[in-house]
Amino acid sequence: MRDVIVIGGGPVGGQTARLLAAKGHDVLLVEEHPRVGEPVQCAGLFTPRIFDRVDFPIDKVFLNAVRGAHVWSPSGRALELDGGKTMAVAVDRGEFDRQCVASAQRAGAETRTRLRAVSARRDEDGVTVTLRSAEGTTTERARMVVGADGVQGSVAKWFGLPRAREVIPCYGAQVEGTRLRPDVVQMWVGQERAPGFFSWMIPTNETGTTGKVEVGVDLKAPREAKHYYERMWKDDASARFLAPDARSCFDICACIPLGPIKATTAERVALVGDAAAQTKPTSGGGVYTGLVCAEHLADVAGDALDEDDLSAPRMKEYHDRWYDDIGRELYLGWRLRKAFMHLSDKQVEELFALLDDKELLSMVNVLGDIDYPSRLARPLLKKAPQLFKFSGAAIASLFD
Repeated sequence: MRDVIVIGGGPVGGQTARLLAAKGHDVLLVEEHPRVGEPVQCAGLFTPRIFDRVDFPIDKVFLNAVRGAHVWSPSGRALELDGGKTMAVAVDRGEFDRQCVASAQRAGAETRTRLRAVSARRDEDGVTVTLRSAEGTTTERARMVVGADGVQGSVAKWFGLPRAREVIPCYGAQVEGTRLRPDVVQMWVGQERAPGFFSWMIPTNETGTTGKVEVGVDLKAPREAKHYYERMWKDDASARFLAPDARSCFDICACIPLGPIKATTAERVALVGDAAAQTKPTSGGGVYTGLVCAEHLADVAGDALDEDDLSAPRMKEYHDRWYDDIGRELYLGWRLRKAFMHLSDKQVEELFALLDDKELLSMVNVLGDIDYPSRLARPLLKKAPQLFKFSGAAIASLFD
């Protein structure tokens, strides 16, 4: 019997497998796709601190450095943000995933691709996982199972764990033929452009001639994300100017889970990453937060395996640890998103007019952090209490 089966070969699954294998545990990591990192389902824009969490250098995956953003209102008004230094890096997301899984292999974890977990059954001694490949069906036994299988993963369903409070469908593409500023991300908001979320262009080379273009929308949006993506090229003058000769290289389809769930563990079971909705509601990113949570999981599960205590109360220590670390940040981010992403276009224009102030923009440039948005929200609200009119009780909770 193995110690752990990790289901899902993304970066968070790879990180979990690496850390547990490094502690001396027998780990099997299974990935359903033929090649780790494909299909690409993420924009791949990370803060540099993410490379403090992995054991490979940034140059393995680096595409471009980003220092600012242009955020466009429904009427075409732009807020120009500039952090004055590298605030984020665009990476080859597929290669990032592969590097994370290669790290797990170096640590001693066994990895298998083209292998889909189709069911799991828990008993008093362990968990039996049924795996299916082109060659047929097999089973593996382990003392515990980790679900790193994403927002639509099965581990949560098999063991009665909750799903994310919200899901944001996204559609986009890697494109060529752009003329982006290579150090600036472009973003658009508004009910006509991306209802309930936003759309973006991320430059992916140092000349700005390639980029990732995506649109995310609320599930309750009148049309699917693909409709708003296609409409962007027809109706938005700023998008057409930035990408006049855009040619799609490959499509990107994904769903972003938002809103931290109340239970991410059960007896012999834990969820991590998107499967646990450990994503940032204000930006949709989940790799950094998932890597942080993988560290908490490896610490708790590693000790629990050594003590041979994988009971529900023991496993819950992982949930409590990650929530104490970043859970409140994710919850507050979800409240912020609920407040601002459902404003009417008229209200968004009023908000842009308020924020288009030299002192406020300077504060955003200095304190803005896509991993920890509350670090900006608190001082910004103190500086501009008029912002409360757009949020009500949702933002008041920041001061609890």
